[in-house]
Amino acid sequence: MSLFFKKLNNAGLWDKIQKLRELIKAEIYFKKRTCWNCDKDLNIYDFLNDNVDFSPEYILKLWQTSILEFHCCECFRYLKIHELKNIEKVVKERKCLFCETPIDIYKFSKFHNYLKIFELRNLWLDTNFQVFCDNLCQRKYYNDLLRFS
Repeated sequence: MSLFFKKLNNAGLWDKIQKLRELIKAEIYFKKRTCWNCDKDLNIYDFLNDNVDFSPEYILKLWQTSILEFHCCECFRYLKIHELKNIEKVVKERKCLFCETPIDIYKFSKFHNYLKIFELRNLWLDTNFQVFCDNLCQRKYYNDLLRFS
Protein backbone atom coordinates (compact mmCIF):
# COMPACT_ATOMS: atom_id res chain seq x y z
CA MET A 1 0.00 0.00 0.00
CA SER A 2 1.42 3.37 -0.91
CA LEU A 3 2.02 6.14 1.56
CA PHE A 4 -0.73 8.07 -0.22
CA PHE A 5 -3.41 5.84 1.33
CA LYS A 6 -1.73 5.60 4.74
CA LYS A 7 -1.61 9.36 5.32
CA LEU A 8 -5.05 10.47 4.15
CA ASN A 9 -6.09 11.24 7.72
CA ASN A 10 -3.61 14.12 7.84
CA ALA A 11 -5.69 17.22 7.04
CA GLY A 12 -2.73 19.39 5.99
CA LEU A 13 -1.44 16.69 3.69
CA TRP A 14 -4.92 16.17 2.26
CA ASP A 15 -5.07 19.89 1.40
CA LYS A 16 -1.70 19.63 -0.34
CA ILE A 17 -2.89 16.59 -2.31
CA GLN A 18 -6.03 18.46 -3.41
CA LYS A 19 -3.95 21.46 -4.48
CA LEU A 20 -1.52 19.20 -6.36
CA ARG A 21 -4.44 17.56 -8.19
CA GLU A 22 -5.66 20.97 -9.33
CA LEU A 23 -2.16 21.92 -10.50
CA ILE A 24 -1.77 18.67 -12.43
CA LYS A 25 -5.13 19.19 -14.18
CA ALA A 26 -3.93 22.63 -15.32
CA GLU A 27 -0.71 21.19 -16.80
CA ILE A 28 -0.66 20.86 -20.58
CA TYR A 29 1.83 18.01 -20.37
CA PHE A 30 2.13 16.06 -17.13
CA LYS A 31 5.34 14.03 -17.06
CA LYS A 32 5.02 10.34 -16.21
CA ARG A 33 8.02 9.21 -14.22
CA THR A 34 9.81 5.91 -13.75
CA CYS A 35 12.62 4.98 -11.38
CA TRP A 36 15.95 6.04 -12.76
CA ASN A 37 17.43 2.70 -11.72
CA CYS A 38 14.77 -0.01 -12.24
CA ASP A 39 12.09 1.64 -14.46
CA LYS A 40 9.29 1.12 -11.92
CA ASP A 41 6.43 3.63 -12.36
CA LEU A 42 6.54 6.45 -9.82
CA ASN A 43 3.60 8.28 -8.24
CA ILE A 44 3.72 12.04 -7.66
CA TYR A 45 1.51 11.72 -4.58
CA ASP A 46 4.02 9.36 -2.95
CA PHE A 47 6.69 11.89 -3.88
CA LEU A 48 4.64 14.59 -2.11
CA ASN A 49 4.25 12.33 0.96
CA ASP A 50 8.00 11.80 1.10
CA ASN A 51 8.59 15.56 0.86
CA VAL A 52 5.78 17.03 2.94
CA ASP A 53 7.80 20.14 3.75
CA PHE A 54 7.56 21.26 0.12
CA SER A 55 4.58 23.06 -1.36
CA PRO A 56 2.48 21.34 -4.03
CA GLU A 57 3.74 23.94 -6.51
CA TYR A 58 7.36 23.08 -5.77
CA ILE A 59 6.66 19.32 -5.90
CA LEU A 60 5.13 19.73 -9.37
CA LYS A 61 8.04 21.92 -10.49
CA LEU A 62 10.55 19.27 -9.38
CA TRP A 63 8.49 16.50 -10.98
CA GLN A 64 8.27 18.30 -14.29
CA THR A 65 11.97 19.28 -14.42
CA SER A 66 13.60 17.27 -17.18
CA ILE A 67 17.11 17.32 -15.72
CA LEU A 68 16.06 15.58 -12.48
CA GLU A 69 15.69 11.83 -12.10
CA PHE A 70 14.08 9.99 -9.19
CA HIS A 71 14.43 6.59 -7.56
CA CYS A 72 11.65 4.34 -6.32
CA CYS A 73 11.63 3.59 -2.58
CA GLU A 74 13.41 0.24 -2.99
CA CYS A 75 16.26 1.70 -5.06
CA PHE A 76 16.49 4.69 -2.74
CA ARG A 77 16.79 2.34 0.24
CA TYR A 78 19.68 0.64 -1.51
CA LEU A 79 21.39 4.01 -1.82
CA LYS A 80 20.62 4.64 1.84
CA ILE A 81 22.42 1.41 2.83
CA HIS A 82 25.70 2.86 1.59
CA GLU A 83 25.14 5.96 3.71
CA LEU A 84 24.30 3.79 6.72
CA LYS A 85 27.59 1.94 6.30
CA ASN A 86 29.41 5.26 6.54
CA ILE A 87 27.53 6.12 9.74
CA GLU A 88 28.29 2.66 11.12
CA LYS A 89 32.01 3.36 10.71
CA VAL A 90 31.67 6.23 13.19
CA VAL A 91 29.40 4.55 15.78
CA LYS A 92 28.78 0.85 15.28
CA GLU A 93 26.35 0.21 18.11
CA ARG A 94 24.16 1.86 20.73
CA LYS A 95 22.10 0.32 23.54
CA CYS A 96 18.37 0.52 24.16
CA LEU A 97 17.78 2.96 27.02
CA PHE A 98 15.23 0.62 28.61
CA CYS A 99 16.46 -2.97 28.12
CA GLU A 100 20.08 -2.30 27.08
CA THR A 101 19.77 -4.49 24.00
CA PRO A 102 22.48 -3.62 21.47
CA ILE A 103 21.12 -1.77 18.43
CA ASP A 104 22.93 -1.20 15.16
CA ILE A 105 22.30 1.64 12.73
CA TYR A 106 20.28 -0.64 10.43
CA LYS A 107 17.75 -1.56 13.11
CA PHE A 108 17.66 2.07 14.22
CA SER A 109 16.93 3.20 10.65
CA LYS A 110 14.10 0.66 10.33
CA PHE A 111 12.57 1.88 13.58
CA HIS A 112 12.87 5.47 12.30
CA ASN A 113 12.19 4.81 8.60
CA TYR A 114 10.45 8.19 8.22
CA LEU A 115 13.73 10.07 8.79
CA LYS A 116 16.00 11.33 6.05
CA ILE A 117 19.58 10.06 6.06
CA PHE A 118 21.06 13.26 7.53
CA GLU A 119 18.45 13.15 10.32
CA LEU A 120 19.32 9.52 11.05
CA ARG A 121 23.00 10.41 11.13
CA ASN A 122 22.46 13.34 13.49
CA LEU A 123 20.31 11.36 15.92
CA TRP A 124 22.50 8.25 15.87
CA LEU A 125 25.64 10.25 16.55
CA ASP A 126 24.00 12.40 19.25
CA THR A 127 24.91 10.66 22.52
CA ASN A 128 22.12 12.55 24.30
CA PHE A 129 19.43 11.16 21.98
CA GLN A 130 17.51 8.38 23.71
CA VAL A 131 17.68 5.19 21.64
CA PHE A 132 15.11 2.40 22.00
CA CYS A 133 15.04 -0.98 20.28
CA ASP A 134 11.27 -0.82 19.67
CA ASN A 135 8.03 0.96 20.61
CA LEU A 136 7.38 -1.37 23.54
CA CYS A 137 10.65 -0.47 25.29
CA GLN A 138 10.01 3.19 24.59
CA ARG A 139 6.52 3.02 26.14
CA LYS A 140 7.77 1.05 29.16
CA TYR A 141 10.55 3.56 29.74
CA TYR A 142 8.19 6.55 29.70
CA ASN A 143 5.52 4.72 31.73
CA ASP A 144 8.14 3.99 34.40
CA LEU A 145 9.17 7.66 34.41
CA LEU A 146 5.55 8.70 34.96
CA ARG A 147 5.04 6.13 37.69
CA PHE A 148 8.13 7.16 39.64
CA SER A 149 7.74 10.91 39.26
